Amino acid sequence: MVSKSLVALAAATFAGEALAASIHRGHEHLHVAKRDIVTHMVTHTAWTTVTVTLGQSADPAPTAVDNNTKLTKSRVSSSSAAVAVPAEASSAAPSINIVVPNVAGNVAVVNAPASPSATQNNVPAAAPSTTTPELTGGKSSGNRLQRGLAYNDGALLSSFLGNGHKATWTYNWGQTDDSHSGLEFVPMLWGTKNQFEVSWPANAEQAIKNGSTALLSFNEPDIPEQANMDPGTAAAKHKLYMNPFAGKARISSPSITNSGSPGMGLDWMQKFFDACNGECRVDFLALHSYGTDAQTVLNHLLDAYNRFKLPVWITELGFQDPKNEVKTTKNMEYFLDQLENNSTFSFVERFSYFMVAVGDDKMMSSSSQLRSFAKVFAYGA
Repeated sequence: MVSKSLVALAAATFAGEALAASIHRGHEHLHVAKRDIVTHMVTHTAWTTVTVTLGQSADPAPTAVDNNTKLTKSRVSSSSAAVAVPAEASSAAPSINIVVPNVAGNVAVVNAPASPSATQNNVPAAAPSTTTPELTGGKSSGNRLQRGLAYNDGALLSSFLGNGHKATWTYNWGQTDDSHSGLEFVPMLWGTKNQFEVSWPANAEQAIKNGSTALLSFNEPDIPEQANMDPGTAAAKHKLYMNPFAGKARISSPSITNSGSPGMGLDWMQKFFDACNGECRVDFLALHSYGTDAQTVLNHLLDAYNRFKLPVWITELGFQDPKNEVKTTKNMEYFLDQLENNSTFSFVERFSYFMVAVGDDKMMSSSSQLRSFAKVFAYGA
């Protein structure tokens, strides 16, 4: 339950409302077998700052989102309801500055696939309208949250793997492991561009032989810059390339954005399962979330779980205003505390932050120095 809200508007009117539903941070993904492929997404924003103090209530878990309790914030094109957090949460909720971008312009120079993601989520708690997916393993493995390292450059991982680290797995948006970490590697099909599907069967089989217990399907098929598939095509390709591994490894859904726009995010996911007609082998949902605070992400996770009743992996997350380390660290501490210690979120199995790389909005300030929120992710909470 939100105990108080202070709203400080720091920007004027919203511009480019049609763009506001898909806010992209500047990412660069270099995928295995296509190291020369880079996509640059450049976003020009003005920011509205909203301060919210998050509190708790004693609702049991997991339940639908409490639509009577809402975070007070400036709206872009969607709204988010606050989840009622059970009283068992072990730490006091922080004050978090929620930063809602006013989109002044968006310039995308797209040379090839990368993986920036979208923004806010709508929060209906409806059940799936049609057939739910057929499962190979189905329910959660029973483990608490496993933290993963999303990377392009395996040489940067050593700073996350010191004494007492909590990382258990890695992925690189590609099909082969070059992490040299000793952690479980999870390969990703990514999509059908650049003939990734040609090398997939052999690489997925080899990864399983090397100890991979799960396989990731398509990467953000709900946006053009990524795998770019309509739900029907994605369902057909998923059955063709992912179904053969049922029983050998756990299989993800396509990884979708957190956009609330029609045809994107959870709306795209619903249409995907409708198109599957019960024939796609899916063991867990893969979700992305960018430009949001910790509480909004938790709401999004609950919404996804209540719709599809499947375990969840958060394969990409980027809190809003990541250059503000104090704010991002508070978000990380609260988020990890809820995922680790609040049984409401026991359906969340794995989580990786975007990403192990050097940059103002990445996890490292240099090739050997973790930013404060990355230290919390790797060693804390």
